[in-house]
Amino acid sequence: MSDPIRAAPKSPVIYKAQLNFKYPSEDEYLVRRLGSGVLAAWGVLPPELQERVLTEAIRAWDREYGVRQLRKKLESFLRCHPTRFF
Repeated sequence: MSDPIRAAPKSPVIYKAQLNFKYPSEDEYLVRRLGSGVLAAWGVLPPELQERVLTEAIRAWDREYGVRQLRKKLESFLRCHPTRFF
């Protein structure tokens, strides 16, 4: 008997943000609340959606523009507060 043909493993989907999200300062409280909502649901989001959210967060406009190693800091934030997000 021949061995069954195995499908190649799927490579992770890399999401590329298309546009920077910008908002006026008077809407910042809305953006914070939406962000908090996403974080509250983080543990149940599929990995592809988590990657998309991280990519969008990195590209989003913010007063703290140009943060060094932002992806690493965001991922560390998620790991340091697992009881909040998972």
